Amino acid sequence: MHTARALSLPKSAAPYAGLEFLLLKDVAMPEGAAGFALPDLSILRLRLTLRLLTDARLPAYKGAMLRGGFGYAFQRASCLQTCWGRSHECTITPFCPYRWVFETPHPPDVAHMHDLRDVPRPFVIVAPDDARTRYAAGDALEFGLTLIGRGTEYLPYFLFSFERLGVMGLGRDHAPFRLERVEALRPWQPTGTVIYQDGQVLQGANRLPFIDAAALSAYAQSLPADLRLILHTPLRIRERGEVLRTLDFPALIRAACWRIDALTTFHGNGRWQVDYQRLVDAARAVAVDDVHTRWVDLHRTSTRQQQSMPQGGIVGKATLRGVGIDLRQLLALGSLVHIGKSCTFGHGSVRIVGVERQ
Repeated sequence: MHTARALSLPKSAAPYAGLEFLLLKDVAMPEGAAGFALPDLSILRLRLTLRLLTDARLPAYKGAMLRGGFGYAFQRASCLQTCWGRSHECTITPFCPYRWVFETPHPPDVAHMHDLRDVPRPFVIVAPDDARTRYAAGDALEFGLTLIGRGTEYLPYFLFSFERLGVMGLGRDHAPFRLERVEALRPWQPTGTVIYQDGQVLQGANRLPFIDAAALSAYAQSLPADLRLILHTPLRIRERGEVLRTLDFPALIRAACWRIDALTTFHGNGRWQVDYQRLVDAARAVAVDDVHTRWVDLHRTSTRQQQSMPQGGIVGKATLRGVGIDLRQLLALGSLVHIGKSCTFGHGSVRIVGVERQ
C-alpha cells in the first residue's frame, strides 16, 4: 500500500493545495501474472497545456528545454534562496522536495547499487511528438509528465514549478507562458480527468487514475505474443561499457530491469526482487525481424557542468515474435517509465503495439 505524506506548500502555491486530498489515497499493488511479481510502484500520467503569451522560437525536440527549465524552477519553488544552485551543500533536515526529487539520497544499506552515481528521478518528461519550432502568442504547447512512485506525492510542487517556469520563460528568448490546464490521464488512454484549469484546482475529481500492477497485468495480457516495438525517442543504453548503436533486445530488457529496480529501490517500497537473468534469457528466445532503426546524434548543454553532454540514441521500429507474458508486462511498464539514459528528458520512450499473425 502506498500513501502520500503530508506536504507543506509555500503560500504562493495555495491554488495547488486542493490536490493534496487526491493524493491521500491508498493504491493497491497486487501481483501480476502467476510467477512474476510486478514492482510496488504507482504511476501517474499527466498532460499539461501551456499557453504562450508571446511569439516564440523553440527547439524541435523540446524535452531538454522543458526538463532543464523545470528543474531550475522546481528548486526556486521549494528551496530557501540560500540553497539555490548550492543544494549539495544543504544540511537542513528533513530533505526538502527538491532534494528528494532531484538529489535523492543513496541509503547506505542498498548494497546492490553501491556504485550508482546518479539515482534516477521519479518523473519523466514526455516531449511533444511534433518538431515545430515557431509559435505565435496564444498558441498552445502540450506535453506529458509521468510521476513515478513517491514522485506522485509531490504533484502540487510539480505543477507550481511549471507555473513558476511560465514567468521565467521557455527557450533562449525566455518566452513567457501560463499553465492553462492539467489532465490526469486514464491508464492506457489518451484522455482523462481535468484536475487544474486556469489557476484553479477542480474539486470535481475524486481520485487520481494511478496505474498499478493490476492495470499493467491486464494490459499486457490483452496484447498478442507478436509485438511491434517502436523506439519513439532516442534509446541510449550501455552494454559492457559501450553505447549500443543497433537494437539489441536482450540488452534493452536488461536496461529496463535495471531502471525499474532502481526506481523501485529509491522511490518505491524497496528493491524489486526479480531474476534479471531469467528475463534476459527469455528475450534471447524472442525472434526480432523487420528491423528499421537508425542512430540519432543529439547533445545538450549542461548548465551545472558547463559542457556539452551526448544524448544520442536509437530510434525506429522492429517486430518481436513470441513475446511471453512476463516480457510483455516488463515492456508495458518500461513504456511508462522509459528505458535507458536521459529518461527525464523524454529519451527512451518505447511503445508496443500488438501485431496479429497472418
